[in-house]
Amino acid sequence: MVGAKPQDYFGRDFFADKENYKKILFLIDPKLLIEENWKFMGVRPWPRQSDTYIFTACSTDEKHDYDVDYCHNLETGKTVFAVIKIDKDKNISLIAKPWIEDGNNSEQTAFLITNDLKENVTGNPIRLDFAPYQLSSEILAFGVRHNAMVGYSGGGAIDEAMTLFAVIDGQLLPILNVPTYHFADYAGSWHKNGTRNHDIYENLYIIKVLSSSTGGMQDLAWSEVGGKKKHKSVIYKWDNVKKRYIKQKAKRK
Repeated sequence: MVGAKPQDYFGRDFFADKENYKKILFLIDPKLLIEENWKFMGVRPWPRQSDTYIFTACSTDEKHDYDVDYCHNLETGKTVFAVIKIDKDKNISLIAKPWIEDGNNSEQTAFLITNDLKENVTGNPIRLDFAPYQLSSEILAFGVRHNAMVGYSGGGAIDEAMTLFAVIDGQLLPILNVPTYHFADYAGSWHKNGTRNHDIYENLYIIKVLSSSTGGMQDLAWSEVGGKKKHKSVIYKWDNVKKRYIKQKAKRK
């Protein structure tokens, strides 16, 4: 609103020459450049990983340029996340098979999120999360934060979740998807002076990497921060067959 440039969460300004983004897409699959209209591409360095970067690209069925803040409306195109290497000579190579998501298949989305209407929808990726999700001595994961909004006549709600990605057996895979934030503003009764009551709700959730491990991967704990109710941590353990983290059932007392 004040003319400030949005923060570059996906590295859309990493390359001055936008054609370099197309070179990465061509490296992944030449058909992608022909079949899709790419509205957003970016590259971010992956901290603690030498010469390693995260490439993000989103397409749509409508014509757009690159000058958008983040991926959105994923139901109409493809989304690509890739781990690439850029050496000192600026040569680009793929480190693993990329994750390519087709917006027409919501059941296979890595960004499934439940909105305030309790509908399961595809979230909009809004930023990369480079907290040190060290899952084993060799595997470091990164997160993709995504959200969904619901508007009401006198308020609204936003839900955010995070999907963890890691390179597993040569493929970049989504291995965990959990809620991280909820905010809701519900309008209530009107007053004679024209003002209106508002009920505000806010919840924050975190993921902790535990010292225990399963199948060679650290266990994870998901829990609410500062909630009024006493929320116990939900434990997630690695499943070598499904290649993702599985929620553990609470033990009966």
